[in-house]
Amino acid sequence: MVPALEEAATISHLVSRLRVEVDEVVVADGGSVDGTPTLAAEAGAVVVSAPRGRGPQLDAGASAATGEVLWFVHADTTVPPGAGAALRHAAATRAWGSFAVRVESADPRLRWCGRYMTLRARRTGSATGDMGIWCRRALFHEAGGFGARALCEDLDLTDRLRRAEPWAVIPLRLGTSARRWQANGQSLTMLRMWAVRAGYRVGLPESWLVRVYRGRSR
Repeated sequence: MVPALEEAATISHLVSRLRVEVDEVVVADGGSVDGTPTLAAEAGAVVVSAPRGRGPQLDAGASAATGEVLWFVHADTTVPPGAGAALRHAAATRAWGSFAVRVESADPRLRWCGRYMTLRARRTGSATGDMGIWCRRALFHEAGGFGARALCEDLDLTDRLRRAEPWAVIPLRLGTSARRWQANGQSLTMLRMWAVRAGYRVGLPESWLVRVYRGRSR
């Protein structure tokens, strides 16, 4: 499942790569006007429309999928060869988990960030959407799916999943784009992400989290 919004530059390549690894690719589009849905369909994906927001889009994609294992992949992800086989192997003994991750940048701060995210997921089960969260369909529905959240939907879901079942972090590393860091500055973006995560943990309103994430004061 790929949530997409204005991803014309990346979606064709991602869908083509995923089709090599898995049996079905579903793209849940949140209202793109740049041709993303058409490009995704031409590359071989099942395309569904959904209300804008990662939670609603991911749930719409899950509803349209037919497989027994659901794999949620961001549109700016680089999928390495063998990811599908590694996922099938892990899902044979675990009900859910994620992949290891690397941020695609030569900046040592961002490379450290990817290693830290992977270590945190291994120790605590708290994984982010950049890490390719996967889950057996039955457990996903038992946990209530992603829900209506537009932000921190990944943390919310993995909090519920780790209370229900043990997890596995697949050692194969997905790549995640550094575009947000590059656009807004590495250090500032890290601070915003940590602030959003901390705000979520203490129960601050989602509207506040969204403003911080987007760099808006009001």
